[in-house]
Amino acid sequence: MPGTITFFTGPMACGKTLELVRHLQIHSEQHIPTVCIRPATDTRTENVESRAGLRFDGLTVQDEDLETIRGILDRYDVIGVDEAHFFPPGIVPLLADAVLRGKTILVAGLDADFRGDVFPTSLALLSLPETSVQRTPAVCCVCRQHNATRTQRLKDGEPARRDDPTVLVEGSDCVITYEPRCLDHHVVF
Repeated sequence: MPGTITFFTGPMACGKTLELVRHLQIHSEQHIPTVCIRPATDTRTENVESRAGLRFDGLTVQDEDLETIRGILDRYDVIGVDEAHFFPPGIVPLLADAVLRGKTILVAGLDADFRGDVFPTSLALLSLPETSVQRTPAVCCVCRQHNATRTQRLKDGEPARRDDPTVLVEGSDCVITYEPRCLDHHVVF
């Protein structure tokens, strides 16, 4: 019997990881072999952790190491993937194959970058007919309405430029912050 794939997506601070961890804990509490992988690119915490403090032990995987990911998919029945947008699109066929083998796949990640352009891996997930998508808005940091669908990058407090790199490595010479914004308040120069 085929499995399922659920993609929790939206801008930053909309509860993607909270939903992922909540679902992982439900399966784990039923003693179903459950794991969550996260990309090495995400250096904020050691485990998968929501802003609300809900946490699940995760395995950190090198972003491009698809063979390790394939092995993990073989060993567990329920597999979570946090910060999926940092993985290469090549992870998606592996997840699709796992669904055909009866696995439950739970994925959390941004749908779009700071420009509003869809991340390639998110696009690949959204393109799978089997993917159940749970897209959630966040609260806009400007108008405080629950209508934020974009992630705003600020560089030294100012909106980022369109030609800035999509992924910034820590240790840059400026202060980079991100916040959820609605369409009216999302700015890219």
